[in-house]
Amino acid sequence: HMKTLAKNKLADLLKNWTEKYQVLAPNRGPQGDCMFDTFREDSFTLDYGIYPLPPKSVFFPQSEVIFEVERNEYREVVSAKKSLLFGLRSCDMMGILQSASFMTHDRKDVYFDAKRDATTTVVMACPGPQNETCFCTTTRSGPVALKGFDLQFYDEGDIFIIEIGSEKGKAALSSVPLADMDNGLAHEKIATFRQKSIGKIPVRDSVIIAMNRLKDDAADENIWERFGDKCIMCGGCAFVCPTCTCFNVYDQQSGLEKGLRARAWDAYLLGGFTREASGHNPRPTQASRLKRRHEHKLRYYNETDIQGGLCGCTGCGRCSDRCPVHIGVLEIAAALAE
Repeated sequence: HMKTLAKNKLADLLKNWTEKYQVLAPNRGPQGDCMFDTFREDSFTLDYGIYPLPPKSVFFPQSEVIFEVERNEYREVVSAKKSLLFGLRSCDMMGILQSASFMTHDRKDVYFDAKRDATTTVVMACPGPQNETCFCTTTRSGPVALKGFDLQFYDEGDIFIIEIGSEKGKAALSSVPLADMDNGLAHEKIATFRQKSIGKIPVRDSVIIAMNRLKDDAADENIWERFGDKCIMCGGCAFVCPTCTCFNVYDQQSGLEKGLRARAWDAYLLGGFTREASGHNPRPTQASRLKRRHEHKLRYYNETDIQGGLCGCTGCGRCSDRCPVHIGVLEIAAALAE
């Protein structure tokens, strides 16, 4: 059966979960900004739109130690806390699935996998667009998550309908007194919720046209030069993207007998990322790197089974929101579609 929860009991549910999990949820900061952070009852909010940063950092931290060495001893560092992520948007849930697919499709990334296995994901279905730039209906990643989640909440006024998506989700609710809802009625309400929400988030035709032009090798190559001249190589679009998984690996030595190896986020748009040991760079210009990035987002994943044929972009709109010179997927797509 589907479950229901009175909206005024949500904080109690989250407090209950803090006894078993590290609970991450939307919190309103002192300046009004909203961040995905450790649940605090005094700053918890449901009015949060899309987080400035995607929750990929829970599984793929900005920097993390891979192993440590002391004299002749080697110790792999695989750390994972039992966590529950509450209030994920469907675009970010899709980002987690795509990152997991990339990290495990040919060999298992034990660091990512351990954190994913220890984490319960709770999606808050979107009743409509969460910012002016989101376009999940175009990339088939929302406004309601269709797979991968452990629990999904639907806001129905005074109550939430709770959809259970996995055994982990069922376990999270096992010690919580919730009311049952008839499955037929619940599915009817969920279908209505989804259709209403889809109707409020129009498909971006320019993105569809751009995908097709890239697929057919029919894109105007001058576009990359034009945008490459504008790009300031800050890497911001990659760092806020829920599906970017580029990283750099570095060693750090402490004296003669101790050291560690770590990895940290990197970005394909940064010139050093593709530079080889010989000094040769197969992507020597900003235009060539911009082209490659947007082909990854709008073309390659659609043509392969790596992501199950899904778009490499989840339609969250963060890149268009964050870029200081207005070069996001939406701006690139609009130019490609002209």
